[in-house]
Formats: sequence, structure tokens, C-alpha cells
Amino acid sequence: MRQAWRSLTDPVRLCQKFYISTVSREGVVSCDRLRLFVRAGNGGQGLQRFNGVGGNGGDVIMVGDPKMTFETMLKKAKGRVLKVQAQSGTNSSQTALVGSNGKPKILNVPVGVDVVNTETKLLVARCSRPLFSYKIARGGRGACAENCFQATTGEQFFVDLHLKLHPNIGLVGFPNAGKSTLMKALVPDKRIKIASYPFTTVKPQIGYINHFKSESESADDDDDSFSMSIADLPGLIEGAALNRGRGRDFLKHLEFSDILLMVVDVLGFKLDLSFSNPYRTALETVALLNIELEKYDPALVKKPTIIALNKIDLLNDQQKVDEFISILKKKNWSEMLPEEIRPSRPLFIKAVIPIAARDRRLGNLKKELKLIYKRTHPLSAPNFGSAKKTVLA
Repeated sequence: MRQAWRSLTDPVRLCQKFYISTVSREGVVSCDRLRLFVRAGNGGQGLQRFNGVGGNGGDVIMVGDPKMTFETMLKKAKGRVLKVQAQSGTNSSQTALVGSNGKPKILNVPVGVDVVNTETKLLVARCSRPLFSYKIARGGRGACAENCFQATTGEQFFVDLHLKLHPNIGLVGFPNAGKSTLMKALVPDKRIKIASYPFTTVKPQIGYINHFKSESESADDDDDSFSMSIADLPGLIEGAALNRGRGRDFLKHLEFSDILLMVVDVLGFKLDLSFSNPYRTALETVALLNIELEKYDPALVKKPTIIALNKIDLLNDQQKVDEFISILKKKNWSEMLPEEIRPSRPLFIKAVIPIAARDRRLGNLKKELKLIYKRTHPLSAPNFGSAKKTVLA
């Protein structure tokens, strides 16, 4: 059993190596974007008199390198725009009628980054496959009869490299819901800033849950080596999917998460005292967060989600807690909300757990996280039935 868990936690340990080299010692992602100027090579001039052909310009290519870290690229840029330029094709001449093609510029980037055109905001490439080449900018064509001996210039534009975290658990919630307090309770050894005002967390941060056994469990349990990474993101607000409050910069870190852990204040939420931001109940909070996730990427609402109903220590009404849990356990829970805040694709809610993160009373939250991960990442037994028998001399 211990060997099986080790194979299950190998991806987590690989993620830990990736994060250690990408984020600060405190686990805070200080920078998750890098701007580059890419310029492909121009096509070479032709020699029409002798039907000479110019060489083609080189392309700008990015390769997903498992050994490359975002931190290395940031150090290389030194706070400036990193210029990536391919070689232009050579001109045709009487001694060399066919010009040489320009050499492509190959840039190694961390696996998992997105390349986005700065001006158009369109995705150019998603470098998700290790050692796979992605053409970012196409080189110009050399002068020849087909283009009336008019060489073309290579593509050139600004792009942003977006780093996206790959946590097992993604913490999501409105400001001041208690996400950082919960993360501190889950990862006691981590230094986390906690305050009573909203927007305490201003940058994503990563931690690792290593202890899943409760005091009642036996000491010979085989889950000692089990570990999960968790990402605490800054609080979202209504309109986050439209980048209000830099929401898109934070939501992108949920795309590769295995489980969503939605922290909801049992007392409800109100951003400020203005009339433009009305008070929201705990149920309305879930619905509004559901809408923001759905608008950003419908795939997010399909992820297994745990609702952590926080701050129950401040509420002396167990009936209200039980009512909230019973509503969310129903498949049609969204139909109980007004139409204007009713999500069209309800969350895939696996559990609703009341907690008091400040007092580190988490109920069976850790047990549920581990159970859901095991169900979504089952261990498959090796099949030796089709293996050929060999005789060792």
C-alpha cells in the first residue's frame, strides 16, 4: 500500500520541485507574467534579372522545456522586455542565386505557460507538451517569381508569457471569507498573512498539505507519504471573469487544479458600504462565484468542488447551517435563487462542510479532500496477462 501511495504522490513532488524554483521561499508567486518582443526574420531580396531567389526568414519557435523555470526567464529579462529575434534570409547574388534561409530562433520556456498576443489578447500558443515545438512568429518569404520578387517581412509583435499554477487544490472565494485563515489551518508551518480586512492576500501563494491523519486514526496508517499542493488566490469580486479586480489574473491559476475548495462566509458578504455592492447571503455567494467561474471557463464548474462554510463559530444558529447544507445537496439548488443570479451550469458539488478556520476546527475537510482526490485519480493495477513469458538463460 505504501508503494502505491508513493506512485500517487510522485506528480505532487514534481510540482513541488517546479514551484520551489518558480515562487519565493514563502510560496508567494511574485510575478506570473513576462513580456517578450518576438521578431521573425525577413525574407531576402531576389535577383530578378537572373531569376535569383532570396532566402526565407527564420521563424520564432518556443519549446516546452521541463528543466526551464519561470524564475530563470525573469532573471534573464532583468525587469525589461525580452527581445527574441530570428535571422533574416540572405539576398540572392550573381555568385549565389539562391539565398540561404535564416536560422530560426528557438526559445526554451517552462512547460505549461500560455503565450498571449499583448495587443489582441488572443492566445498564440499553449506550451503544455514537454519538448514540443510551437511556432510563434512566421518568417518572411524570400523574393521569387511567385511574389513578383517582393520579399516579405517577418511577423513581429509583443507577447506575454503567462505562468499558470498546477495545484491539487484551488482556494476560491470572496474577500474576507477566511481563505488565508483556512490555508494556515491546513498548512500550519507556512507563514501566511492574516487580517480582519478584505484583500489581505494580494498575490497567489502555494502550500503543501502533508498531514492527513487525525488523532483518532491508527499510527500504522499507510498514508504518511501522501501530499497535496494547495493554492490560495486573492479574493474574487463580482465581475472577476471580466477582469474586474484583476480577476482573470487569479482565475487562470484554477485551470489546472484537481479540486476546487470554495470558502463561503456563513454570515454572507458585502464588499463595501455603497449601494452598488449589495449584501449577499451565503447561498447567493455560492451562486455568484459559480457564475464567475462559468463565465471565465465552463470547464471549471465541472471540477469536483467542496464548499467550506466558514465562521460557524460566529453563528449561534445551527438550523441555518443545516438548511444551507440541505439546499446545496440538492441537484436543483440553483433553481431556488432569483433568475438574475442563477448559474446556467451549477457547480459539481461533492461535499458541504461547516468549519471554523480561526479555531482550526475543520471537521472532516481533510478526509474529504483526500477521498475526492483518490476517486478522481484512481490507481490502476498493472496488467501482466498479455505479457510474454521469457526464459532467462
